[in-house]
Amino acid sequence: MTEERVETSFMTLSAPFALENGEVIPQVQLAYEAYGTLAPDGDNVILLFHALTGSQHAYGWNDCVPDIGTLWQPENYEGWWNSIIGSGKPLDTDKYYIICANYLGSCYGSTGPASPHPLDGKPWGSRFPHVTVRDQARLLAYLLDTMEIDRVSLVGPSIGGLVALSFAVQFPQRVKCLISVGSGYRCSIEQRLSVFEQILAIELDPDFNGGDYYDGPAPLRGLAFARIIGHKAFVYQEGLEARARREVGSDCGMLSWLKPTRSTQSYMLHQGTKFALRFDANSYIRIADMWGEFDICEQMGTDDFTKALAPCAREEIPFLVFSIDTDYCFRPDEQKEFVRLLKEAGVPTEFHTIHSDKGHDSFLLEPELYAEPIRRFLQV
Repeated sequence: MTEERVETSFMTLSAPFALENGEVIPQVQLAYEAYGTLAPDGDNVILLFHALTGSQHAYGWNDCVPDIGTLWQPENYEGWWNSIIGSGKPLDTDKYYIICANYLGSCYGSTGPASPHPLDGKPWGSRFPHVTVRDQARLLAYLLDTMEIDRVSLVGPSIGGLVALSFAVQFPQRVKCLISVGSGYRCSIEQRLSVFEQILAIELDPDFNGGDYYDGPAPLRGLAFARIIGHKAFVYQEGLEARARREVGSDCGMLSWLKPTRSTQSYMLHQGTKFALRFDANSYIRIADMWGEFDICEQMGTDDFTKALAPCAREEIPFLVFSIDTDYCFRPDEQKEFVRLLKEAGVPTEFHTIHSDKGHDSFLLEPELYAEPIRRFLQV
């Protein structure tokens, strides 16, 4: 564990933020962290995008984010990509200035459903609008403008790769290169159905109360169930029993009739209930819905991938794409299709298949498998 302490910074937009659907958020705060030293010419910046329930805290040690209550749990204190970021590591803080921001609608310091509404000071709750991947990319461009940063390298694992791709097609002149790790260019039908199931799990919890639950009990059971549904795609299912504890644990207070008889059941219940203590249900459905609705062709108003990626091809933005051969979240066949389409669109693309028994979470657990390609690609 690195001992370097870091703090979250905050940017407040000087004007209301208009969303893709036409709705407007009057006041927007964006939580972010930055690591390393910005070069005098500003040409050493990496913009890093986090996964579904990640945060701005990618590196170092941060045991306090202001004004988010008890959601900042001990498991959040250590940066989620400490294995990749740091002195001498692939995202080298001696060379690069790395920025990671919390998504709009999340719950780790950026404006979201739990934030006070400017009109009455009560939580936004059900009033918080739908947010798209395109909205997230635009907001991060505002952050770069505020910091007077022009061009960046993009790194996006998981759904962070979708936001990175959206940024690249919207602002191609600002992108030096893009690294996509276990991601893609759209949400598959399989994952759209899974996202739908996860949102239903939360919506059907009586404590959800249509999204206005901040004065009462939070929908912890619905959120835990949603996490269990989603978690199946994050682990390599054939290795799940080995990953789960061998002994059978408790039902975590969630069940009445069924008693766990297998370690995998206890493991999933534990993952769900633990997660429900560190995330907000309203934020979960906003970010999950954002993922479920994403397709880069739809964003660009075309059914032709070559046209959608034309801005990247025109600027000759190089892509590095990692696929994980046991990934159930962004499956290998989808990754191969993504790479084929990139090459057909004229986008310079390097492709690596990671052989792992860790599934989608490999990018968090096995840094040594990604280190050298990332290091070399950024130096080109």
